[in-house]
Amino acid sequence: MSPATILSISLPSDLRHRLDAEAERQRRSRSFLAAEAIREYLARQDRQSFTEARERTLRDGLALSPTERLRLSEDLWADLARGRDLADPWTAGFDTFDEYERWRRQSGAGAG
Repeated sequence: MSPATILSISLPSDLRHRLDAEAERQRRSRSFLAAEAIREYLARQDRQSFTEARERTLRDGLALSPTERLRLSEDLWADLARGRDLADPWTAGFDTFDEYERWRRQSGAGAG
């Protein structure tokens, strides 16, 4: 744990009284409770920011045309594979689900 620093804050008196009562109930210091509350608040903000970014990325991706999505996935794969010795990539394409099922039954799904 890093060394503590002093931070002065102003609280409304009713909140100060509630904090004092909770600190006494838990047999902890006000500083401990305030630090825990701030830690939890910041963690919640981090989770919310991540969720919002994930949803924004999903919406942006769904707004792309199939061609743009494919191009993006190929670009991402190229970035991931940069500097690595990977197997030759391959792509299987099907116009219908029946074509896919026929390919899968012919043990094509295990190849590659």
